Amino acid sequence: MSFEVAKNKAIKYVGISKKTEQEVYRKLKTQGFDEDIIMEVIEYLKELGYINDDDYVDAYIRQCMRLLDYSTYEIRQKLLQKGINKYIIDDKVGTLEESDYNDLLLNKLLNGKCKNMDDLKKKQYLFRRGLKYFED
Repeated sequence: MSFEVAKNKAIKYVGISKKTEQEVYRKLKTQGFDEDIIMEVIEYLKELGYINDDDYVDAYIRQCMRLLDYSTYEIRQKLLQKGINKYIIDDKVGTLEESDYNDLLLNKLLNGKCKNMDDLKKKQYLFRRGLKYFED
């Protein structure tokens, strides 16, 4: 298959919503395109600004903070699953970890969802979410 066909499919794919380089790569690979053509298409999309993992991570972190109440641990794991470069994740999520975001999320969960849980269940739930909870 040709570069033009792959390019058109990729543009249609990223036109729906933001995608990472890895997501575009996987999509084109499953459709049977050669490695060279896929890499050429990805470079083309990067030049046009359709794919930018830095911008994707910023938008994803904002979404996770506002809508999903993910901890920094959960955000990091989701981004790794999406194939984002570990250095980008460490940079972006690292600045979030330095803020008091996890503490605010912990307080929100303790006063909301975890309010009526017994201590063991509360600790287990928060641990699975990547939050450290120590009773005073």
